[in-house]
Amino acid sequence: MLKHWWIILVSLVLITTWLVRSVDDELIIIPKNNLKMPDYTLKNFDTIRMNEIGKLKSQLTATDMIHYPNTNTSIADPIMVFYQDNNPSWTIKAENGEVSPAADQIWLLGDTTLQQHNQKQPEKSIKIISQDLWVRIDTEYAYTDALTTIISKFGETKAKGMRIFMPIEQIELFSQVRGRYALQ
Repeated sequence: MLKHWWIILVSLVLITTWLVRSVDDELIIIPKNNLKMPDYTLKNFDTIRMNEIGKLKSQLTATDMIHYPNTNTSIADPIMVFYQDNNPSWTIKAENGEVSPAADQIWLLGDTTLQQHNQKQPEKSIKIISQDLWVRIDTEYAYTDALTTIISKFGETKAKGMRIFMPIEQIELFSQVRGRYALQ
């Protein structure tokens, strides 16, 4: 029996190695690609975009930002301001939001308010109340399928869904449009 002790020893080593590897394989947790793990966070941040000649184009502020690599970045209490000739033209506020990885789109989630700042004729400024607004930042285009209310000095318009081209102040309402107006 002592002649073949090395066979028993080698067999035990092989069995032990196989057991350790099989247990290690079960303990290894492979991260899934869709698992959101932030790589950094910011509190009370402010970002500014300039146009090609150095004039203020847009500004985004939020109380919290959680950045995820290769996926949307989460933001809390976002305020987006668009500018024309360094003056605010539109301010958009929401409860929460998400910014695309390329930072060219933003989803403003929850209750969302758009306020127009008409510098030349402030009495013609409007306020838009809606939800879940998608904004294309570079073209200042916004879209929603949600119920929308437009409030002006002269009345109120309600609709289901809208899109707005902020630079040219063009608003398209999709359906169920109702209005109430009073001349002053």
